[in-house]
Amino acid sequence: MIRLPRILTSGWLAAVGAAALFGVLMSAPTAHAVPLTCGQTVTTSVVLDADLLNCPGDGLVVAAHGITIDLAGHTIDGVGLGVGIRNNGFDNTTVTDGAGTPGVVQEFDHGVLLDPGTSGTLVEGLTLQLNEIAGVELNNADVNNRVQDNLITQQAQRGVTLIGGSSGNVIADNTITFNQGEGVFVENSASNRLEGNLIADSGDAGLVLEGASGNTLLTNTVTNNSDGAIVLQYASNDNLVQGNTSSLNSDAGLTVSESTGNRLLSNTLQNSGDSGILLQDAHGSTVTGNDVSGNPGGIELSYSNNNLIRSNIANDGNGDAITLEGSLGNTLELNQANNNNGRGIYVSGEAASGAGNRLIGNTANANSGDGIAVSKAVHTLQGNIARDNNAWGIYADSGNIDAGGNRASGNGESAQCTGVVCTP
Repeated sequence: MIRLPRILTSGWLAAVGAAALFGVLMSAPTAHAVPLTCGQTVTTSVVLDADLLNCPGDGLVVAAHGITIDLAGHTIDGVGLGVGIRNNGFDNTTVTDGAGTPGVVQEFDHGVLLDPGTSGTLVEGLTLQLNEIAGVELNNADVNNRVQDNLITQQAQRGVTLIGGSSGNVIADNTITFNQGEGVFVENSASNRLEGNLIADSGDAGLVLEGASGNTLLTNTVTNNSDGAIVLQYASNDNLVQGNTSSLNSDAGLTVSESTGNRLLSNTLQNSGDSGILLQDAHGSTVTGNDVSGNPGGIELSYSNNNLIRSNIANDGNGDAITLEGSLGNTLELNQANNNNGRGIYVSGEAASGAGNRLIGNTANANSGDGIAVSKAVHTLQGNIARDNNAWGIYADSGNIDAGGNRASGNGESAQCTGVVCTP
């Protein structure tokens, strides 16, 4: 059965080409149940009528445009070599399962491999397990391939990989679990959409972009992975990461390193082994509307410049809520940093005039340390609120800029603030 794809935004359609998108909806030739053998090239639509077991190389090889391979509840099984279902560049094909029990592709190097030039292919409703390199791999696959509603589990390495310039594809609504490497790995590939996937229990990070720009990561759930939940690194620029949820990962909820211009919006990143959001040598990003409560640290910037950190919630953490180290030209605005076991907001590192950070309208209440602490100079503080912290409400070294409107009361230090003037 060919399932209609989710309606995508007009901007994303323009990026991949509307004509290519609707190619997957073309009527495929009628599929018939036929006997097949391991390694067979398939040139017409087929329905498997039996399992293919112990295939010594490839399972099946797509060899025509516009055909459907229906596993019909059967298993394609290998001996640890080759590819379960290989597509060497044929378009508008479908690999699916029309039976009540999902078909299984297992014990190959790759479960499904879409090679260079493949476009408009749908991989749907399968169980891909116990393969060596990846359950599904797109290698320089063209636009509008769609991998959806599959169980991708227990690969010796990665669950899903997009590499070699695989651009304009959709990975949606899959369950990607118990893979020994990364759950999803995207390298040197752009304008892909990863949406609504459950990525859990990986032996490495959950979802990794490496040298991958302009991708959309939307409403994925990333949990209980052995490294970070979501990682953008090595010139992964201008990506949108929105509405994702992470918890119980061994490292940070969301890490951006050596990358620029990313948008991190409205994610819920909690109970991580490290900070909720970590920016390392990451510049020009927008970090707004995220909930990073309940982590060892909330939002951490290290040598990261010209970022907007706005309207985030960083409460109930085990350390400092928001920290900036050696980071310049950032705007921290309207964030909540309350009830943490460290400081609410901490800024360290000296800035030349005009290069400092701006702290505007933040709330830092009931923290175990200072509400807001700003060392060195020259940073700007305006309209912040700091109440009921165990130490200073606001502590600012001399030379910082008091732009007025800061308020403090009920803090452990009777003077409430130093380096800026605070009213109750």
